[in-house]
Amino acid sequence: MRDFGQEVVRDYSILPFAQNLIVHLVLGLCAGLLFGSLEHIYEKYIFRNIGFGKAIFLGSLFYTFVIVAIIALALVIFSSLSKENLAREQYWNFLLSKQTVLLIGYFFMVGTFTNLFREIDQKFGKGNLWKMLRGEFYSPKEEEKIFMFLDLKSSTKIAEGLGHIEYSKMIQDCFKDMGIVEKFGGEIYQYVGDEAVITWDIKKGLKNNNCIYTIYGFKDQLNNRRKHYLDTYGLFPEFKAGLHMGKIVTAEVGVHKREIAYHGDTINTTARIQEKCTILGREFLISEEAKNSFEPSKFLKYHDEGDIRLKGKINEVRIFSLYQIAG
Repeated sequence: MRDFGQEVVRDYSILPFAQNLIVHLVLGLCAGLLFGSLEHIYEKYIFRNIGFGKAIFLGSLFYTFVIVAIIALALVIFSSLSKENLAREQYWNFLLSKQTVLLIGYFFMVGTFTNLFREIDQKFGKGNLWKMLRGEFYSPKEEEKIFMFLDLKSSTKIAEGLGHIEYSKMIQDCFKDMGIVEKFGGEIYQYVGDEAVITWDIKKGLKNNNCIYTIYGFKDQLNNRRKHYLDTYGLFPEFKAGLHMGKIVTAEVGVHKREIAYHGDTINTTARIQEKCTILGREFLISEEAKNSFEPSKFLKYHDEGDIRLKGKINEVRIFSLYQIAG
């Protein structure tokens, strides 16, 4: 192996092509499995449960460990195939050589910046960081979006019963479980107290009725952790939702704290529809415009709630309640 400009122990390129190909495929498979497992562990167990800075550092450390493991594995495999028995000291000398340490340091820095930019991108919504860097939101632009407002039922009563600290912990747990929205092409726009606003591009939201099944996916996620909520907080959280679609204006706002904001009547109408859930005793309400855009499904049932006056709107809006049928 060419030790980064040092003495050549052996040039492994003289190995038969078939052996070289198999070894590189095996190393690639191992790297893929290790990085894939690390990605899953990082997202599910590390970043969700510790501080931002610690999560970035640990993520970079684990990525670097995988790189070192792959390098060591490659050294062992190639030396074995070439029947060159290297002493333990030779392995360590190679791994601790100046060139290898610099390479490991490089991967650590790359891992750090990669994790940092990825989490910043998550902060703005997937893909929005790069759009901001390209200046896509510098000037307001009009587009069509689907919005859903999700709100915790009986939030005031729950907060009084649990106290502020335990209530906040429960909200944290609920919003972690709300991460399931990504599976349905949704993006969490913002959290407001115990309420969350989810948005979709029209095509993603309407495909396979993703925007509808998001709330049922979220309910399933909560149900999977029912025991946790009952044991920890003595209750099971339930949410109500309102959904509407239409034109909005997207713009980057703020100076000291910048963020992407959506403006327009579509958002206000969605919020007002969600508020009617309590009054009508419904769990999920949608506008007629949204209903008419969904794909037909034998697993969904609509109930016409009629034309309803919404706060702040002159004209009445036709609203439907939505139910999922078993199966």
